[in-house]
This record gives sequence, C-alpha cells and structure tokens, in this order.
Amino acid sequence: MATFTSIAPIFPTADMDAMRAHYEALGFAVQVHGGGYGTAARDGVRLHFRHDPDLAPEGERGAAYIAVDDADALHAEWTAAGVGETSDLFDPGFGVWEAAHTDGDGNLLRFGSPVRSP
Repeated sequence: MATFTSIAPIFPTADMDAMRAHYEALGFAVQVHGGGYGTAARDGVRLHFRHDPDLAPEGERGAAYIAVDDADALHAEWTAAGVGETSDLFDPGFGVWEAAHTDGDGNLLRFGSPVRSP
C-alpha cells in the first residue's frame, strides 16, 4: 500500500501578482510558474494556486486547515502583515485555539494549536 507524504490544496486566484504579494506578506516563499500556476511554501506547508481570470466576486473557494505550534504567534504575525482578514482567536470547544485568515480571492486558511493547560 502506498504511503501519503503530503497534501497541497489548489486554490483559485484571479490575480497571480496579488496572490504572490499576499502570501509573501504572510511569510510564504512564492513561485509563479508558467501556464497560470503558482505555489507557496512555508515550513512543511505547501499551497498551490491556479489562475482563474474569470473568478466571480462571490462563490465557492478553497479552504485548508493548518496545524501550528503557536496559534497566538501566527495570529499576531498575520494580523501585523495587514493583508486579507484574520479573525480573532477562539476556542471552538474541542481542545484547539484557532483563528481563520481569508485572502483577497476568498480562500480560507484556518489555523490552530492545542489549547495550553493553565
């Protein structure tokens, strides 16, 4: 049986240059490839992007959950980046401290770390 080694969601983007600037501000290394495709990498996380110049202002977008070691630190970093929308941190009630970030195309990145015991 084959072993999975990674997964990378593929998000739509209407503007590859805007996507690059957004994700670089979030600390990702971004590469825009030929044929309307791009990748963003940070630590062990990879996101892929496909260019969709006719992306409707509203509609179904991509979503991914990123497990991190310190949601507070990432929240502070992404809020300070001043791009997209980063929600307040919250405890959904199952042992995770998390928040959500939405990029300019409406793609959602939720992130969280285990709730720390007092």
